Amino acid sequence: MVSKNAAFNLVLGLMMFATVPVLAALGETRLDLYVSLFTLEYFVATALLRPRRRFRDPIAPALLAVFLVIVARRVVEILAGS
Repeated sequence: MVSKNAAFNLVLGLMMFATVPVLAALGETRLDLYVSLFTLEYFVATALLRPRRRFRDPIAPALLAVFLVIVARRVVEILAGS
């Protein structure tokens, strides 16, 4: 049987591996979109597989902070453009 950590790493790697060629095929070049999708994939994989952690997850708060900054920038751009 595969451990939770191995399953998490496999699923997250596959999701990220699929995301890059799909976005590249669509001609997407915005780095913030890639980072946002990787962040969402990380949280989805974490929620579904719940890997075992020996200590608190330092990646989650950092990704969440970056994601919130990206979303806030987009919202300000949309509101300023109107």
